[in-house]
Amino acid sequence: MSESQRELLADDALVLHVKNWQTADKYAVCFTKEHGKLRFIAYGARYEKNIHGRLLQPFANLHIEVQQGQKIDKLRSCELLQMPKSMDMQQMAYAAVASELTAVLTEDRVPQPELYEMLGAALAALMQRNPRLVVLSYAIKLLAATGFAPQLTHCVHCGEAVTAKENAWFSPLQGGLICSSCRSSYNGDGLEPCSAEARELWQWLAQLDYEQPAPFRVRGGALMELEKILFKFIFFQTDKPLNSLNFLSQLQL
Repeated sequence: MSESQRELLADDALVLHVKNWQTADKYAVCFTKEHGKLRFIAYGARYEKNIHGRLLQPFANLHIEVQQGQKIDKLRSCELLQMPKSMDMQQMAYAAVASELTAVLTEDRVPQPELYEMLGAALAALMQRNPRLVVLSYAIKLLAATGFAPQLTHCVHCGEAVTAKENAWFSPLQGGLICSSCRSSYNGDGLEPCSAEARELWQWLAQLDYEQPAPFRVRGGALMELEKILFKFIFFQTDKPLNSLNFLSQLQL
């Protein structure tokens, strides 16, 4: 098949990741509105006068045209829809977490328009709201949208409901809660305490409206407990550490 006969995709895209490629090119991962995650090479994008190179920046909102290649797709053109507003270091770090989570938890070319809108809303909200809470909320919503949501209302071993007053533990391996009665069956399974407060916080974040958040008091201990459970579970699902989380820890955010 000649190059002119190969599929040409045109779509709105949010840029997740960009890195230098070869001597003059850039490799990019984007999440598009109608075609899901796309990976491509922008040839010549590292040249100073190349318009694609100037526009192809993390978190940018672009309209792109990508042509299917024999081994990898290539960028044909791009137009700026919205460049992200100037971010401080904290906002940039959390935006990187949201972008990397999207890149690792989604499959190539699986259309999810609602996820495109959700990511755009989260990137905008972290400029106005607490970026830590926004990105935790986005991560929880992303797990649900991609089919990875853990079980947090019933014990995954016996199936019994876990009440709000009951102690419970979280098993990344089993993908959900372990009740007090079943805990002894999972000793050495990497269980993490999962308090009723952390479970309630998870549910609040799962339903968080970034523009009009419902009143909720977040205690630091419950927040750290939820973060530990969430990112340990994501690590188990992806089987690799997130570079963006390492960056966050270096900044001590």
